[in-house]
Amino acid sequence: MIEGNIALTGGGTGGHIYPCLALAEELKEYKKNTKASFNLFYLGNSQKLEAKLLTENELTDFEGQKYQEYIEFLGVDSEPFVKNPIKIPGWFFRFFKNKNDAKKKLEEKNISVVFGTGGYAAGPIFAACKELGIPYIIHNLDAHMGLANRAFINDAFALTLGVADLGIKPSSGKVAVTGNPISKKFLLELEKLGSYQRDNKKLHLLITGGSQGAQAINEAIGNILDELEELNLEIVHVTGKKTYAEYVDKFLDGDAKKYSWYTVLDYVHNMPELCAWADLSICRSGAMTIAEMAASDTVPIFVPLPWAAHDHQNKNAQELVDTCAAMLLDQEASNFETLLFYLIQGFANEPARVDTFLDQLQHFKKLDVSHELISIIEEASA
Repeated sequence: MIEGNIALTGGGTGGHIYPCLALAEELKEYKKNTKASFNLFYLGNSQKLEAKLLTENELTDFEGQKYQEYIEFLGVDSEPFVKNPIKIPGWFFRFFKNKNDAKKKLEEKNISVVFGTGGYAAGPIFAACKELGIPYIIHNLDAHMGLANRAFINDAFALTLGVADLGIKPSSGKVAVTGNPISKKFLLELEKLGSYQRDNKKLHLLITGGSQGAQAINEAIGNILDELEELNLEIVHVTGKKTYAEYVDKFLDGDAKKYSWYTVLDYVHNMPELCAWADLSICRSGAMTIAEMAASDTVPIFVPLPWAAHDHQNKNAQELVDTCAAMLLDQEASNFETLLFYLIQGFANEPARVDTFLDQLQHFKKLDVSHELISIIEEASA
């Protein structure tokens, strides 16, 4: 059983925050089922997304309860590391100050274990844990280890990995490739929808560039719509709110319902339903997108974000591509649109080909990640 209070950390982007919230849901259930008496905290930058989601947004979990009702947010200032030699001394001075603030908060709240997904927001927290002797678990989401995780990995209680073994270990030697935790709301919705029976005569294709959309993917699809009309397809295309109106005007003559086989949306709140419906998806290859595609049995055609830090999206996708669980296209290739069309055409003409990839995708389907992470937290708190 978990002994003592738990703190989560990681921030700056949703990719760092939502896995922590997925774990928090399961920790709430664990507490209820085991009668454990710990409290749950989130340490992050009070000016960034983690603070907004946990203090302003009133985000709810799978039971409709606000996260902020059972997670107390504690603000600790942080900033990215600077490379300009002139600015480095000032950065270290502020980091030292932020680390001391984190130490104070960890001691005040009697934190026993910290679980962090990285990002520069986690740096001062990991440093404070190291000085206080509080065990901390680093969860690395991607196939590249970021600076904050790398800087503090040696003294971590354990390293858990979302995508692949990076060949890096803490001095404790504790490493586990767990996969990335997905929200219970997403998983329960998939379970409620049940097993989807593929129509072997018609391919269901989901196109999404994430919540912000992906301009390169949108443009490519828009340019090949006439050719796609000739195929036996049903398509749902999520463009992103910022580009939706422009896309509809440019490629659909202002009529979002121009084609009966093609549904274009600006944003979706029912992603589990769309993933359950889709046989195939054209998508980015962020860590959480990969986890959700595998969980929903949706075979991905990855188009990695070219300017993602350290090319981590391309690296994330590589193991799935190497084992024929997914396909990958480079949006900066001169023949990107042509390759995209021929790839879609190949699957549309023979939808059963999806099954070959789906069989391999099962190796990346991990639905019990949070429980595995909680076991490691239990061990750390003992």
